[in-house]
Amino acid sequence: MVDYWQSLLLGPYIPHGHCYLWQPGLVWLHLLSDALIALSYWLIAGALIYFVQRRPDVPFKPLFWLFAAFIAACGATHLISVWTLWFPTYWVSGTMKALTALVSLATALELVPRLPLALALPNATQLMDMNRALQDEIGDRKQAEASLRTAEQEVRQLNQTLEERVQRRTAQLEAAKQQIETLLEQERQARLTLQVTTTDLQETAERLNLALSAAQMGSWDWQLDTNTQVWSSQTEQIMGFEPGTVASTAEGLAERVHPQDLPEIQALVNDAIANQSEFVGQCRLRWPDDTWHWISVYGRVVAVKEGHSQRLVGVVQDITVAKQAELDLQASERRFRAVFEQAAVGMARLDWQGHWIQVNQKFCDILGYRPEELINRSFQSITYEGDKLQDEYYYHQLLTEQTPCQFEKRYLHKDGSPVWTLVTASVENDEADCPLAFIAIIEDIEDRKAAQEELLRRADEMANTNLMLAHTTAMLEQRNAELDQFAYVASHDLKAPLRAISNLADWIGEDLEGQIPTENRRQLDLLRSRVQRMEALINGLLEYSRVGRRQRSMVAVDLNLLLANVIDSLDPPPQFRVEVPTDLPTLYSHKTALGQVFANLINNAIKHHHRAGEGGSEGAGEACAKDMRGTVRITWQDQGQWLEFAVADDGPGIAPQYHDKIFTIFQTLKARDDFESTGVGLAVVKKIVEAENGRVWLTSTVGEGTTFYFTWPFIKTLPAQESEDLMDSSE
Repeated sequence: MVDYWQSLLLGPYIPHGHCYLWQPGLVWLHLLSDALIALSYWLIAGALIYFVQRRPDVPFKPLFWLFAAFIAACGATHLISVWTLWFPTYWVSGTMKALTALVSLATALELVPRLPLALALPNATQLMDMNRALQDEIGDRKQAEASLRTAEQEVRQLNQTLEERVQRRTAQLEAAKQQIETLLEQERQARLTLQVTTTDLQETAERLNLALSAAQMGSWDWQLDTNTQVWSSQTEQIMGFEPGTVASTAEGLAERVHPQDLPEIQALVNDAIANQSEFVGQCRLRWPDDTWHWISVYGRVVAVKEGHSQRLVGVVQDITVAKQAELDLQASERRFRAVFEQAAVGMARLDWQGHWIQVNQKFCDILGYRPEELINRSFQSITYEGDKLQDEYYYHQLLTEQTPCQFEKRYLHKDGSPVWTLVTASVENDEADCPLAFIAIIEDIEDRKAAQEELLRRADEMANTNLMLAHTTAMLEQRNAELDQFAYVASHDLKAPLRAISNLADWIGEDLEGQIPTENRRQLDLLRSRVQRMEALINGLLEYSRVGRRQRSMVAVDLNLLLANVIDSLDPPPQFRVEVPTDLPTLYSHKTALGQVFANLINNAIKHHHRAGEGGSEGAGEACAKDMRGTVRITWQDQGQWLEFAVADDGPGIAPQYHDKIFTIFQTLKARDDFESTGVGLAVVKKIVEAENGRVWLTSTVGEGTTFYFTWPFIKTLPAQESEDLMDSSE
């Protein structure tokens, strides 16, 4: 039996403090607020009971007892709210609220019929008129007493001569005295009655004003026969005026009622007057500051004469806040419904047991159902069998933790086929922040799932491809190593006979000095030059094959120092001037590769320069050393991520048809017998620059010189990987 009552009282509920997440500040705020409200309510109820007991003559005594019971019940509900913070006895709380509701309803039903009786009590003006009449009568009595005293004096003077008349007058005076005493007693009783009535009227008015103030209501009184109105100060405040600053007229009030609401209010008033009944209505009222406020008006006919209504009384209440909240709620509901129904994804609401209570059309389109086929069905009934365990997990997580969650699942289409969806679920709470329902957003991800499967398939293919590439890269690295070894061996094996041929030519020239004919001497010199050309060609081939395949480290490069070292190593003729800017920046780069580009371009300008201007670069005629006069000018521009360099000379220039040809390996513009060149230098420059993702080009006019341009990465900070490699090497 005890377990039954415990389950009935506590049930499967949680204390209200869970709704506040047991935050101490929030729990104490509600605890203290409810406790103080309960204490205040009980003090008010006790004061009312004490007042009624001390004043037995108070009218409407049952109404006071009902007010005391109503206020005490309200205090009890707040006290139980403190109890339910820790103990979920919501049945007890609900029972107490129901009891409070019954007492409140009884109080309201008792109060409304008593309002006309309270309003019918004599007012202060009527009491003042009665008092004035009594004062006039007292004055008359005082005047009669004065006359009596005068008559007595005359009687004393005429006593001796008018004895017979004295007796008669004495009897008359005795009768008058008796009458005066009677009148004085009547006056005293009237004064006492007036005082009691005035006190009762004041107390009744105070109680009425207290009740109206507690309800934030104002009263009004409309004398229909004279068309005059009386407004209470609270009524004037509700209308936006300071008390006593505006005339109380029906016309003035009608001018300030919203034009759209005025016909309805006038119809209600006219119907109440015609039928001698009551009316209730709402309207918008314009305040003096041109703002609109909602008011509720109640009126009732209380005086009828000869079949016609003579007096209409009632109350008015400002309901702007409640009405605005109602309008905002309606607007919010309309917006929510519009978003809910027109959403591009499926949306639904489920009750606490997991049954659909509202679905939009998009969700129905995804699964092929009509809305009425889903309402009141469990979400598990249309869930794919393999996803039910997952659904149960997230369902219990929402029940216990009430935190939003997102997961993928398959629903069953009406035709039985599974449909992949992305579900986002959250908890909808009521005004008290207690769980009310679930909200689910369902997105069709069939296409996404197909794309994911395709991506997984492509990822597998990519992984296989990467394995093949890794294998191919390893093979290429091995082939490159073999190629480097072959190039080294080939260079060594090719240079060996060339050095032997060169030595033989030198020995023949030394042994037959003076005996060799001129033609044979020229052929012997030609043999030496061909050997030197072959050796230079082998060195150029080695350098060209190594570009981009050697491991190079990134270091800080001071371009001013780099160019100074390059020019010093080239050792240009004294008559040749190389102009270098003094504001060159410092960058992180492959120092050797950049120095090789500058060296090849400057050396190309010096080697192919001559004053006569015949031929072109790489193909110019031979010039004598003493005639080698010229200028090479180096300039640069900062283009953000790139540096653009220009190496300009004042040599013979290159014809436009050869601009692309000169960057091809082994290409020269003159016969090698006329000018010794391998045709590898500019090809190496092009290959180095393009290995850095830069580009190289030239502009030239025959007879006016040539300018070679190239771009180089402008790296201002050392890359992370290079920094790690540098640290590893230092260790």
